[in-house]
Amino acid sequence: MGRAPCCDKANVKKGPWSPEEDTKLKSFIDQHGTGGNWIALPHKIGLKRCGKSCRLRWLNYLRPNLKHGGFSEEEDDTICRLYSRIGSRF
Repeated sequence: MGRAPCCDKANVKKGPWSPEEDTKLKSFIDQHGTGGNWIALPHKIGLKRCGKSCRLRWLNYLRPNLKHGGFSEEEDDTICRLYSRIGSRF
């Protein structure tokens, strides 16, 4: 018993994402949204990636509201102040 596999492991590309794959994923989600079904999304786009890989790539790297780059002095002070107050727990 257990959960069914999310994808065919033999036909899934692993490793670093190419800029073309990033562009395909970003443009599809910008036009159509995720639809809530990450497992079917790579098949719709034509990517040979796992749905989980697509979801993580979107959430951690490609979302437009993510900040890339260093923290401002004010953000750094806020982080240090909160870390000293509550520690590393979330």
